Amino acid sequence: MKIFFNCIILIMGLGFLSSCKDNLNSIDYTKYVDTFIGTQHEGHCFPGATTPLGMVQPGPESYTDYYSGYEMDHCTGYQYNDKWIWGFAQTHLNGVGCPSLSDILLQAYCQNSIDPSARENFRSTYAKETEVAAPGYYAVRLTDHHVNVELTATEHVAYHSYTFDEPETASLLIDLQYGIGINSIPTNVLEANQQFDDEFTLSGYRKARVWAERDLYYVIRFSKKVKQKESLTAPKGNQEKAPRYLLAFDMEGENNLEVMIGLSTVGVEEAKKNLKAEIKGFGTFEEVKTEAKQKWNAILSKIDVTGSKEKKIAFYSSLYRLYIQPNNIADIDGRYRGEDGSVKQSSIGKYYTTLSLWDTYRAANPMYTILSPKLVSDFVTSMMDSYTHKPFDPNNPREANKYLPRWQLWGKETHTMVGNHAVPVIADAYLKGIEPSKYTNNEVFDAIWTSVTKTHYRNHVDLIDKYGYIPTDAKISDIDDGRETVSRLLENTYDDYCAGLMAENLKKTSEYNFLMNRAGYYHNVFDTKTGFFRGKNANGEFRTDVDPVEVVGEWVPGSDFTEGNAYHYLFHVQHDIKGLMTTMGGNDAFVNKLDTMFYTSTKPEVRTLEWNIYGTMGQYWHGNEPCHHVPYLYKYTDKAYRSDKIIKELVENYYHNDPEGVKGNDDCGQMSAWYLFSSLGFYPVNPCGGEYILGAPQIDEAVINLPNGKHFKVIANNLSNENYIVQSVSLNGEQLNRNYINHKEIVQGGELIFEMGSMPNAKQGN
Repeated sequence: MKIFFNCIILIMGLGFLSSCKDNLNSIDYTKYVDTFIGTQHEGHCFPGATTPLGMVQPGPESYTDYYSGYEMDHCTGYQYNDKWIWGFAQTHLNGVGCPSLSDILLQAYCQNSIDPSARENFRSTYAKETEVAAPGYYAVRLTDHHVNVELTATEHVAYHSYTFDEPETASLLIDLQYGIGINSIPTNVLEANQQFDDEFTLSGYRKARVWAERDLYYVIRFSKKVKQKESLTAPKGNQEKAPRYLLAFDMEGENNLEVMIGLSTVGVEEAKKNLKAEIKGFGTFEEVKTEAKQKWNAILSKIDVTGSKEKKIAFYSSLYRLYIQPNNIADIDGRYRGEDGSVKQSSIGKYYTTLSLWDTYRAANPMYTILSPKLVSDFVTSMMDSYTHKPFDPNNPREANKYLPRWQLWGKETHTMVGNHAVPVIADAYLKGIEPSKYTNNEVFDAIWTSVTKTHYRNHVDLIDKYGYIPTDAKISDIDDGRETVSRLLENTYDDYCAGLMAENLKKTSEYNFLMNRAGYYHNVFDTKTGFFRGKNANGEFRTDVDPVEVVGEWVPGSDFTEGNAYHYLFHVQHDIKGLMTTMGGNDAFVNKLDTMFYTSTKPEVRTLEWNIYGTMGQYWHGNEPCHHVPYLYKYTDKAYRSDKIIKELVENYYHNDPEGVKGNDDCGQMSAWYLFSSLGFYPVNPCGGEYILGAPQIDEAVINLPNGKHFKVIANNLSNENYIVQSVSLNGEQLNRNYINHKEIVQGGELIFEMGSMPNAKQGN
């Protein structure tokens, strides 16, 4: 991987130096970003081109021999070790665990005659040494197809450049049916229409169904005239809604063809307007590529890191992944298509979606509040717009009431995961003084209150209010299914706590008391006999048939947990760690349980699905989010130094600068945010309210360049492979005798200094 990355630096450096717009006196942070990290196995990252938070992400769709588990490995369309490339799609998710997107596939070739009866016949081998990727850019040579492919992007437009060995036979496949997942392609599109506007333009519409139904309008423009087009029959006799086209071009004696694809959720004319506004015309590929690089440098320059090249690559690659999403799907005029299918107008000109909130509320969203508070305001406005316009149906138990987004994809709720974790994101922003641009505090709280007190799919508040927990065998409405009952309760009680903090600040006393009372309901499912949280029935009887190492989820009837086991959710009381310690028997019992989790010889086991679990340390599962705060919990005990060792091991061994370098789904930046916080030396165990638990920094020095013009510097004195244990911490010259810093102390600017050593000091236990 090191060889390939050096190749990236060399090629990209030559390309960018040719642009007069590039400021040669500024730092090029993009040279420390390796977009191939996390593209093999469970990371589910993609190496294609994108701008920060952009709507489009053109990139390769790779392919290999089909095997059990193939579909889930290819959630984002690409695996680094795949043998072939099918083509290049215009949209991709980053690091997710469910497949979707990969809209509108293009594949260029020459010197070939291809049998179109099977999609895989259009695949091509490629040499790894020709594959180049960097922020805003991707390139590869398709060996079988005798063509060099380059991709870049603006926010709404994918820009392709093809250089053919034999331009006289230059051909282009456009597959409008294509979407993620080999098995789902024939049924991916529910409806479609398209037309060739002229000899240079193809435009149309399609509604895709995978994970969430999405309306996509597009315009595809070619730099050369289409001289011949053929509409292909659907492969293998499938009845597909959208066509595939084979195009040949009048290359005019040249070997280069450029293609631009503008996208919109509103209409074809809007897609055309987006394209016209963002790209001046053909022949500007290098200019667009350079502008994308500059946009990424503006993001990456938010933190200056001192350390080895390897450390910088790991850090800035994580920062890059953090800003791939959420995605703004509003057109340049601020209009977008909402969840009810109608066109809406954003008051801020943007509408952010791709909200993996079950994952990102834990660390990604708190990191945004430090680095990009204006952006957080826009996120909250978008979530409030979603709530305001959300369709609801009193006759449909799943959608009987409005609620804030849970896992939203392109403006549509996917109903994925549990809890209502827009609540901690919005409440945390409010408590840090970050407010939406068009909604009052009371309007925001009303959305939160409705979301946590009115029944909807997977929140079960009627059962919680009646029993104080979610019984495994009770049913009040059609949404009550007896699944994930412990996780749903624990995640809901955290949302209640966050809502309660906002209620307290707004002096809503009755609401505060109600919410904080419910926030303590986690006690109701703690089984003192086993020492774990467990499901129980309406009679108050705990389940006795639970294996604490078995990973279960909504796919298992009567399951206690969501993508986890009893160990993973044992510590999922982020708002009341001290109360949890008391419930578990005090300091010693708490430490012993942590030790058991990290150092037991057993591993988490999935017995009901074919699912390879990566990133485990004993029963701790770094590859999935409910565990992410647990390494920091020793900091609440008299054995604080034990966190330091675990943090060091996770940073060094669970994140690598290679394609397998993310040990679990990156989940829209959450795994990356954990790395960023942990490298800096603090982490939001409780992600709402602005308290960060002091950890153990993993870099020598970092300066956060705050949006208000101030700087917050972190220094780790004497940090080395042996000196990884924190001896003392000082803030602005004063020694800290507490285990946290707060958000105000960071954004006011200052200097946080860690003294590192090889042995725990007296205050950290033995």
